[in-house]
Amino acid sequence: MGIENTIRSDCAPLTEMVGRLLAGGVEVHAMRDVTRGGLGTVLNEFASSSGCRMELDEGRIPVSAQVKGFCGILGLDPLYMGNEGKMIAVVAPGGAEKALACMRKSRYGADAAVIGRVGPKGESAVLLKTTVGGTRVVGPLYGEGLPRIC
Repeated sequence: MGIENTIRSDCAPLTEMVGRLLAGGVEVHAMRDVTRGGLGTVLNEFASSSGCRMELDEGRIPVSAQVKGFCGILGLDPLYMGNEGKMIAVVAPGGAEKALACMRKSRYGADAAVIGRVGPKGESAVLLKTTVGGTRVVGPLYGEGLPRIC
């Protein structure tokens, strides 16, 4: 397609970030990489298994402008892109800032962010507060994800 960009692979080991969370005494309730099905699918799995609503803030999810633009051109949603160097950690109430500080001390955790919160039990759903002020339901990935070479 002749598209030039400087997007780099996000493939990275997660062991250092996980180790720092555990060594820092962070009370982790759930943790996963977001390789298969992306963030949207992983959070749907968390919501389903916990019976809780996951509430995300789109503006807090660290996606570079280049990746957003490239996904827009190709009609892809970054929430469903596999990320081999990213993880999600659900921590105890009040533990988000401590977890963030631990993750940011690791080599690959510089862009770590608090992207949302766990809502009340009883509604297994993932809701995204959009940057324009609306709310969107984020369902799991249906069908096949992008082909993988690893």
